[in-house]
Amino acid sequence: MFNGNIPIVLDTLKQHYFIDRDGKMFRHILNYMRTGKLMLPEKFAETEQLYEEARYFDIQGIMKELEVLRGTRNVKKEPMDTCDKNNVSKAQPTSSSSSGGFCDCVAVSLSPDLGERISLSAERFLLEEVFPELNSALMDSRNSGFNLDNRYVIRFPLNGFCKLNSVQVFQRLLNHGFKIEASTGGGVEGQQFCEYLFVRRNCASA
Repeated sequence: MFNGNIPIVLDTLKQHYFIDRDGKMFRHILNYMRTGKLMLPEKFAETEQLYEEARYFDIQGIMKELEVLRGTRNVKKEPMDTCDKNNVSKAQPTSSSSSGGFCDCVAVSLSPDLGERISLSAERFLLEEVFPELNSALMDSRNSGFNLDNRYVIRFPLNGFCKLNSVQVFQRLLNHGFKIEASTGGGVEGQQFCEYLFVRRNCASA
């Protein structure tokens, strides 16, 4: 903005820079810059709008906290069941899987052509957790073609941004609590591929 790469608007006195963004949301941006903490009202309902503002100003700390908050709010609890005999209420676990609980998923695709090509698919915050060296690459707008809604990363080309091999990738995921849930492979000579689904369960069924 200040070196001329981005068009700017100055007031009539040419002393103030005008940023055409949501002033209400900027309150939270400014407070975070002052304190380093994201402090939102208990029933804050504008998470998506604040996320877009944080993305515009490229404040990764706010974006990460909002992604965690968004994931927490997506976990909905089922109504409480009342046991008339003992007059005790107990919560039932919410899950569509037989094993219960919620899980994080990372898909790893390997292709042996041209050496070893590795691509990753997952929610972006998971890749930032397991592979912190990719943070800047994941945030770079030039790589936006690999992102959906700026939340999910689809077939992100790992080899283009770090020198980890497949064994090191597997070790990272296993060390962060993931386990191989499924795998597949196929192709013809010179065009073979393998894919692995890593799953980390966040809570067990009651």
